[in-house]
Amino acid sequence: AAMAGEVVGVEVAAQNPNSAHSFEWNQYEEERYRDWIREQIEQKPKADFEEYADEEAARQRHRDLTERNANVQIDWDDEKERELRARYIQMREEASGDVEWDTSGEREAQLRSRLRTEERSKQKIEWDDQDERACMESYRKKYSK
Repeated sequence: AAMAGEVVGVEVAAQNPNSAHSFEWNQYEEERYRDWIREQIEQKPKADFEEYADEEAARQRHRDLTERNANVQIDWDDEKERELRARYIQMREEASGDVEWDTSGEREAQLRSRLRTEERSKQKIEWDDQDERACMESYRKKYSK
C-alpha cells in the first residue's frame, strides 16, 4: 500500500490484516479452524454416484444389441444404393461438361515478364563507390563457382 501511495502521490491508509480480529491466531485457533472446516464439509450432501447409472445401462443395452446382431449378414450390394449412385453420376456429368480455360492473359503476362527479365540482364551495372564495387566483385567471384 505504501508503494501504491508513492506511485499515485496520495497518502494510503493501510491496515494490518492481523489486527482485523480481536484474538491471537495460535495453535489452538488453528485446530478450531480445522475442526470448523471439517464440520462445514460434513454438512454438505454426500456425492451421488448413481447419476451415472442410466449411462451405464444405456451402454449395456448397446452392447447387448451388438451381440444380438453379430450374426446378421449385411448385404452391401443394395439395388437402391446403385440406383441413387447412377443418378448422382448422371447429374454430375450433365452439370459439369467440358471446362475450357482461357490462359491467354496469363501467357501474355509470362511473356512480358520474360522480356523484361532479359532486358534487365543485358544492362551493364556501374557502381559509383569503389568499396561497393569491390564488395560486389567478391560476391560475384564467390557465387560464380
